Amino acid sequence: MSEFKVTRYKVRVKEGKKGPEQPFSAVFLSDLHNAAYGDGNSRLLQEIRNEDPEVVFVAGDMVTATQQPQMDRAMVLMDELTKQYPVYYANGNHEHRMKAFPERYGEAYEKYSSVIKSFGVHLLENSHETIEIYRMTLTVWGYELPAEYFRRTSRRTLEAQQLSEILGEPSASGYHVLLAHHPDYFSAYASWGADLTLSGHLHGGIIRLPFLGGVISPQMRIFPAYDRGIYSMDGRKMIVSAGLGDHTVKMRVNNPPELVVIDFI
Repeated sequence: MSEFKVTRYKVRVKEGKKGPEQPFSAVFLSDLHNAAYGDGNSRLLQEIRNEDPEVVFVAGDMVTATQQPQMDRAMVLMDELTKQYPVYYANGNHEHRMKAFPERYGEAYEKYSSVIKSFGVHLLENSHETIEIYRMTLTVWGYELPAEYFRRTSRRTLEAQQLSEILGEPSASGYHVLLAHHPDYFSAYASWGADLTLSGHLHGGIIRLPFLGGVISPQMRIFPAYDRGIYSMDGRKMIVSAGLGDHTVKMRVNNPPELVVIDFI
C-alpha cells in the first residue's frame, strides 16, 4: 500500500458514566489484510507512536484468508505494537474463516492466534477484559459473528439477546467498548449495552461519492448505512474504520486507507 490518512474522533463519556481524569487517546486498527506501509510496517508504526496512545484496539481482518493465508506482516505488526502498548483484538471474518474451516486452512488460525498471544495480544474471542486508564474503567469486549453473517447473499438479522447469550450482560457501571467487525448490526450492539462499538469490514464502501458516501458493501448492498465514520444511536456511538488494506476488490476511489485515533474526553 502507498499511503494512509489519520482520522481523529472525539468521544465524550456520557453523563452517568465515569470518564477519565484526563483525556487520553486510543488507536483503532481494522482491515489491514496483511498490507505493509514500509518495511515491517515502519510508517504505520511511526504514526502510531506519534499519537502516543494509551491502548490499541483491533477489530479484525488484519490477515487475509486466501488458499495460503497471508498473515506474516500482521504478526510482525502485532509483535512491535505489544512492545509498547496494550493491544485488544477481536476477530473479523477472515480470522474467523481460518478458525471455522481447518479442513481448508489447516493450522493457520492456531498458528496465528498462538503467535500473537505469545506477544501479549489480548485476543478476545467472544470474551472481555476490564482495564483502567486514568481512573476510567473500560470493559473491552470482542464479539465474533458466525461465518454465515458475512456471506454475500446474507440478509440475517441480529438481536441484542443473541449478544447476551454469547457474551453475557454488560454491567450498568463502567464504560463498555465492543470490538465487532461487522457494522451492520449497530442497533443490536447499542441495545445490548455497548457505549462505543468499533467496526470495519466495509472498507469505506470501496468507492465514495460526494454527499452519498460509500457505494457498495461486501454483501453487495448499494450505499450501505454504516460505511465509514462515527454514528450515534440512543446516546451510544459506533466508529467504523475504512480500513488499512484491501483484498478481493483491489481499488479505492476517494477513499484512502485510514488509521483511526480516538480521543476520550
